[in-house]
Amino acid sequence: MKQFAEWVIGRDYRAGLVAAALALIPLLGILGSGVLVLATLKRGAAAGWGAAAVATVVLLVASWIGGAAPVSALVAALVLWAPAVGLAALLRRSGSLSMCAQLATVGGLILAGFLIATLDQGNGGWSGRLLQELRPLMDESGAGDELLTVMLGILPGALAASLMLAALLGLFVGMSLHASLAGSGAFAAAFRALRLGRILAGMTLILLVLVIATGQLAFASLLTVASAGLALQGLGAIHDMAARRKWPAGVIGVVYLVLIFMMGAAAPMLAAIGLADNWIDFRGRGQIRS
Repeated sequence: MKQFAEWVIGRDYRAGLVAAALALIPLLGILGSGVLVLATLKRGAAAGWGAAAVATVVLLVASWIGGAAPVSALVAALVLWAPAVGLAALLRRSGSLSMCAQLATVGGLILAGFLIATLDQGNGGWSGRLLQELRPLMDESGAGDELLTVMLGILPGALAASLMLAALLGLFVGMSLHASLAGSGAFAAAFRALRLGRILAGMTLILLVLVIATGQLAFASLLTVASAGLALQGLGAIHDMAARRKWPAGVIGVVYLVLIFMMGAAAPMLAAIGLADNWIDFRGRGQIRS
């Protein structure tokens, strides 16, 4: 891993080429974002944006050669690479992963709000076209219009949360590569200290109350984004407690297995831990007892 990271940052164009190549492989786009983050953290924001530009040009050429729509390259640059590089530039200036996570969560909430405002089930809107594509699949599965309406109602939050998590995961990958170059545990320490803060936690509580009181899908959509950010804080708190209390490595492995195979139940639990951590401070308690 260290040798790969050293090779990537050896030349300005290499990060862009590697990011573009990884973007062409399903499920590896996050690793490409991590490479651009590494370039940003090691060589500065200009190098990161330059590498992202190289990656975009490479994807545009590949799309033209392969006969695909060039818009896919622009979408990758705007929704995958630009947020990750922007967060990396902020991290390089501030040194605070928590600040990056807070900004990403706020950005996700703003994006979800915009998508909710433009949610139009008519045939001309983006959601209307998606509804037309989903309806045959839902009819085949036997799901009714009510379930389809619920899915469409929370779709803005799901999309915004996915993009937010993609940017943060790319940041985490780049930080891990950067830490491997220095031979330090800087990323692990930063992740264990990740905290969204009481303002965002309070907003999440308000959204939860509004969802329960009104049943409005718009509030549920926004709650999806806030909960995703708090779930990362909850995971960081668990990592911190495991490190302080010297839990067996297998315990963390079990946590991730549960998160992968039982995400519907595990993610809300992590979000609840992250929410409570802003007031109870599980990490501080662990430090007192250790």
